[in-house]
Amino acid sequence: MKDFLSSRYVQVVLQIIIGAVFVYASYNKLFDQTAFAKSVYGYKLLPDFLINITAIIVPPLEFIAGLFLMFGLFRKGSSVVIIALLSVFLIGLVQAYARGLDIDCGCFGSNGADKTTSADLLIRIFEDILLLLGAIIIFKFSRSKYYKNVNYTDAEILASQNKET
Repeated sequence: MKDFLSSRYVQVVLQIIIGAVFVYASYNKLFDQTAFAKSVYGYKLLPDFLINITAIIVPPLEFIAGLFLMFGLFRKGSSVVIIALLSVFLIGLVQAYARGLDIDCGCFGSNGADKTTSADLLIRIFEDILLLLGAIIIFKFSRSKYYKNVNYTDAEILASQNKET
């Protein structure tokens, strides 16, 4: 299973899918931060003074992390950012579902008129769990371009250093 999850093809597919979802999700939020701030407010999770800051910081963070992941730049770092974002999103969605809040999810932007039903929230929670698992797989099993094979023994490392000198 480890060989499958660390396969270059699996990694690239996961990076493209998760990166594209994050770039797409951030697009409307980047250009309509007021609507996104209203969505964040609807969760009733943050104090009022953090709502606008969140609406300003989260969309570009989603966009940059998604773009980096799509193009394989800083895979470990961008996957950590995405794992952190998805964890916060899951906390927000689960608490909104548990409290029975009638909210506009704001997951892919907001048009203000749409209210997310409890069934929609469950679908979003499931989607976020899948994305989180994919991001964890990327973080855990992606290989650095600087270390093609990290399974060298100490003797092999010493031998290769002696050859270079």
